[in-house]
Amino acid sequence: MKQILKRLELIKTAIAIEDAEIIELQVLKLKTFTKDEKVEKILQLLEMNEYADALVRIEDYTKKYSGVVVHEDKEIGALKLELKVLEEKLQALSEEKNEYLNEINEFNMEYNLQLGELIREILKLKEEHLQREVKEMQEAFNEAKHEYENLKQEVNALEEELKKLDEFDDEYDELYEELQKRKEQLNKKRKEAKKAKDTLEEDELFHEYEEVKEDYGEFNKEYEEIISKERFELNDDEQKELKKLFRQASRLCHPDIVTDELKRQAHEIMAQLNDAYRQKDLRQVRKILASLESGIIFEAASDKISDAKSLKARIADIREQLNATTVEIEKIQKDETFKTIQEIDDLDNYFAEMKEQLQNQYKTLQGIAS
Repeated sequence: MKQILKRLELIKTAIAIEDAEIIELQVLKLKTFTKDEKVEKILQLLEMNEYADALVRIEDYTKKYSGVVVHEDKEIGALKLELKVLEEKLQALSEEKNEYLNEINEFNMEYNLQLGELIREILKLKEEHLQREVKEMQEAFNEAKHEYENLKQEVNALEEELKKLDEFDDEYDELYEELQKRKEQLNKKRKEAKKAKDTLEEDELFHEYEEVKEDYGEFNKEYEEIISKERFELNDDEQKELKKLFRQASRLCHPDIVTDELKRQAHEIMAQLNDAYRQKDLRQVRKILASLESGIIFEAASDKISDAKSLKARIADIREQLNATTVEIEKIQKDETFKTIQEIDDLDNYFAEMKEQLQNQYKTLQGIAS
């Protein structure tokens, strides 16, 4: 009730100073509240620009119900305004961060779609080439390790057999001596295997091979995930609409400024929204926005909290989030991919040049392999 009366008073002032923009904004705000029939009628009149009739009804309504409004402490009003301003700043910073992250994601996606197959083939060729280079050392280690493991099994078997014999029999002495000989041989084989292992692991080519092998495995997995996901192609107008609707929807379910009891749900919807945006699923983004506009209202904490202690705690929390988000943005701006994106004037030309360089590298590796 307090919020409704306050906004109606703002509309009265806006009518007096002939500011239609303020009236329009307050009408949008009032639509988010639970209203009675009289307020609904006032909103209808305002939307039809029948301001004179609306003004009369607003004055009657505020006179009738202003008595139920509890006087608010001036400090609380100031704290609520401070919190609201900080929430808006945080939302703006978060939008900026999301824009950067989406830009990087979009670039990486296009990079993989255009160059991924060629990069995968290059990494595979590198792995095969280096594998041949270290093959002799690997075989020497594998052979020494195999001999050691076989002898170890024989020693274990002799030990088990020895346990079954009487320690004072001649057969026990013979088997015991044989076991000691095998243990000496086993220790010798272990040292040989260790030396072969050290030789392999100290070799620079082996380290390079292990790195390339890991790079190929990770890239191949990521590339397969990217090309397996459904992705929609949009024209310029649809791309603009996607960005516009994404911003509108993210403002309605911003997890950082909603009340605590709605945070989990806001995070879930935001995750769905981000996924849809990354896939360029305009239809899904439209659906999420429509659901937010017609469904649950994610109230900002500044509209819900009414005691000074909670407001101050919330303000301190928002300030921390502002600082953290600022640091995150600075980190993103220092990211090499982000810097590359800022330096590119023509994206198509960039990918064409990169493709030519990679093709030359691939041909060189093919020549080495043959």
